[in-house]
Amino acid sequence: MTATTSLKLPDDLKKTIAKVAAFEGKTSHALMVDTLQAAMEDALVRQQFYADGETAYQDTLRSNAVYAGAHVKAYVMARVQGGTPVRPQAQPLDTTRATKPSRD
Repeated sequence: MTATTSLKLPDDLKKTIAKVAAFEGKTSHALMVDTLQAAMEDALVRQQFYADGETAYQDTLRSNAVYAGAHVKAYVMARVQGGTPVRPQAQPLDTTRATKPSRD
């Protein structure tokens, strides 16, 4: 099922859409529908990314366990080179350190 809607577009944008659509061998309508569909798919992926990040953050707070980046990198690099390194050990989360970037 489709629904009809209308958009008021600035003249310059409408001309650009017509130009791009012609270049791509599409109608202006088809180009706008395709563009809106792609933008919504991107937005949904972005929303899921944020939700997954928040879930991981909450899991970290619950478990109180983190890994030192340098230790993880050394472990991965050794594995890539065919080694059998000892896995990094989890450390307690240091809640005295900033968990979000400052906006100073």
